Amino acid sequence: MKRLMIYKNYITKLIGALFFTFICLITPVATVADPDVIKMVFVPASEKGDESDYKSLIKIISEKAGIKIEPIKVTDYNAAVEAMRANRAQIAWYGGKTYIKAAEIANAEAFAAGVRKGDTNAGYYAYFVVRDDSELISLKDVKGKTLGLNSIGSTSGDLIPKVELIKIGLSTDNKKDFKRVVYAGSHDACLLSVINKHVDVCGMSSRNFDARLSDGTFTSDQVRIIHRSPLVPPPPLAYSKNLSVSLRNRIKVATLEAHKFGKIGGYGGEMSHYIEVSDSDYDTLRDIEKLLN
Repeated sequence: MKRLMIYKNYITKLIGALFFTFICLITPVATVADPDVIKMVFVPASEKGDESDYKSLIKIISEKAGIKIEPIKVTDYNAAVEAMRANRAQIAWYGGKTYIKAAEIANAEAFAAGVRKGDTNAGYYAYFVVRDDSELISLKDVKGKTLGLNSIGSTSGDLIPKVELIKIGLSTDNKKDFKRVVYAGSHDACLLSVINKHVDVCGMSSRNFDARLSDGTFTSDQVRIIHRSPLVPPPPLAYSKNLSVSLRNRIKVATLEAHKFGKIGGYGGEMSHYIEVSDSDYDTLRDIEKLLN
């Protein structure tokens, strides 16, 4: 009798477990719905307004991915990261260094980078720029001078210039190495600070240099490039991993195929096309940042 009772209890528990499993299988898993409007945030790399460069790309992605995208311009790099962390933005254009931070704390994932017309890759450089009438000839000549940089958090306007200076034994943290170190707030402002004699030398992005030369902000006889860094990993477009996998895939495909449907822009002006990038492409910048810290 006792064995019969144990057997009945076992059968009852087994039936209950099977019923619970069945219910779980047929009940849809609750998911967070994708927003009706996707916000795209931009860091302040240019005085000209970076979102204007992306207008055509945004239009094409919106049409091909079946979503509505609205741009948001923020005042600094931290604000761009915070916008995605707080889910106020779901896509972002980041500089490489800023992307590393966004991937760490804001659930960001790099997915594409633009290749400019005439270029063979998506990378770019950090330039050290002086006035054409400057006495400075090479990077070693900048010791004791006033150095202009972009903003703290900029890749080609802060991180890479510091690395290039360390290679020749100079540091922005050493007051004996520079008369002053000035953060101008953007690549364009840094360049203009050289032209207007507010600083002796500026560390800035090659893309902004080329874009401002192209649009007539300055002429080639006003300035000289005294040093160029090695190739820097490209500034990526990144989306939030809070978006559904399906929507992320649609956004990526639309971006990579956008050049088939019209002229497209990006960081530095007109792009020939976009290539796929991944988080691991930025490990070199992570290693550099660790060395600086």
